[in-house]
Amino acid sequence: TTPSRLHNDQRDCNCQQSSLPFASPARGMNGGDKEATTKVYEASEVTPLITYPTAVVHEPGALTFEETIEYIGNGWFQYKLLLLCGFGWIADAFEMVMLSFIMEPIENAFHVDTIMAGALSSAAYAGMLTGAGIWSVLADIVGRRPSFLFTILAASVFGILSAFSPVYWVLIALRFGVGFGLGGNFPITYSMLIEFLASKNRGLIGVILSAFWPIGVMFSSGLALLVMPHLGWRWLLGISAVPGFFLLLFRFGIPESPRYLAARGKADEAWKVLELVAKVNKKPFPQHIIYESVLPVKKDTNHLQAMKVFLTPQYFRMMVTFLLLWFCGSFGYFGVSTWLPSYMAKMGISEDAIYTNFIAVGFGQLVGIIVTALVVDRVGRKITLFFLFFMTAVFSILFAYSRGEWMVLAAAIAINMVNNAATGVVYTVTSEAFPTNVRSTSLGLCSVFNKSAGIIAPIVGGALYSAPTLLSFSVWAGAYVLAALLTVTLPRAAMGGTKPQKDEEANKDS
Repeated sequence: TTPSRLHNDQRDCNCQQSSLPFASPARGMNGGDKEATTKVYEASEVTPLITYPTAVVHEPGALTFEETIEYIGNGWFQYKLLLLCGFGWIADAFEMVMLSFIMEPIENAFHVDTIMAGALSSAAYAGMLTGAGIWSVLADIVGRRPSFLFTILAASVFGILSAFSPVYWVLIALRFGVGFGLGGNFPITYSMLIEFLASKNRGLIGVILSAFWPIGVMFSSGLALLVMPHLGWRWLLGISAVPGFFLLLFRFGIPESPRYLAARGKADEAWKVLELVAKVNKKPFPQHIIYESVLPVKKDTNHLQAMKVFLTPQYFRMMVTFLLLWFCGSFGYFGVSTWLPSYMAKMGISEDAIYTNFIAVGFGQLVGIIVTALVVDRVGRKITLFFLFFMTAVFSILFAYSRGEWMVLAAAIAINMVNNAATGVVYTVTSEAFPTNVRSTSLGLCSVFNKSAGIIAPIVGGALYSAPTLLSFSVWAGAYVLAALLTVTLPRAAMGGTKPQKDEEANKDS
């Protein structure tokens, strides 16, 4: 059955948006009417991620597009999408983390020195930087779904080809290709997931997504422990690329983002996706909807015009703050994560324990992310993020003062426990802060600064390695303190919440 539509001539378009509560009967989607009472929402409880003009009104018995998303809520569809996005992060962790285990074998296989071997990681991060910019813009132009599919395909194809590299320069080129795919996968999975979520528990689910990375770290460490001693680095590269191909098959079943379709004015497609989501969630679809709450888009509208939003006072300031925050947080992250194993060895940790240590650190990351996911919606984004960045700085200094294997390992786990949790919150907050038609682009720009820090920080770490450990980790701690202070300066509109934040209103708030 088709939900009824309230057209413009059936309602007073000069009315301002009402805050009256509304509820509507729902009609079954598999034939036959089924009366069902929906949850009563106040207008102030709805947190839209897409803009509607004030001409679209709340009327008893009819739901706008965003209100329909809130009514359907989060269910089996969103949890399935979370798993598919999360397994993408696991596949990415396989591709990136195992580079830590193959550096020495590659030096021996291709007869290159340590500096040239380090170029392998630099190539991967350069590819991620390039991919983050290109795939994110494409996701805002052609849609989330194509990029959602092709990023994981690119990473997997280049990954398995790299296992057959005949010479070192071919290996470097192919690992750049792997990074190119991975660079787009991170921001696009967050855009895709956030745009299917209702406001309730959106912070929790967004942070949980980042938990799949440490799971990938632990699995990749275990895989390296099994494969490297018996089969060698080529088999490890090849096996690490296989999960992405299986993941791609399951991702084909995910439709385009409904909020992206709505932002593009594709009303029929957007409402059909919501019907599908309601069916999977076993939620009766509302009988009455305001069809025109999905507005047509002017034919001459293009992505360059949409990006002009970054020039408005509110979004310009917000974008600059996010870029600096991402760079500072990532500078500390890549500086610590790249050189942490070397400093642990420098402090007396046995090289034979490297795989066990990686698994322990990955478990610590997982615990930190789960705890953060449980508190972020209750405590608030800003307080949570400030605490995580600040405590990472504190634990970095404590690591420099650590003595003895267990104290060093405990400090390393503590750093990663809060550090990786901060990453999940930053992704979620950035996803929520910008309009739908430029959300992926904004995440891509932030990812470019993230990967830029990933290229610069290891070089700085190499220059500081011969200096006292306290000096090195004071640099990383300083970056985290700056990130914490930048979090405080973010406007209220950027930090989520329960009230609707329309673009026009957001400009005034700032």
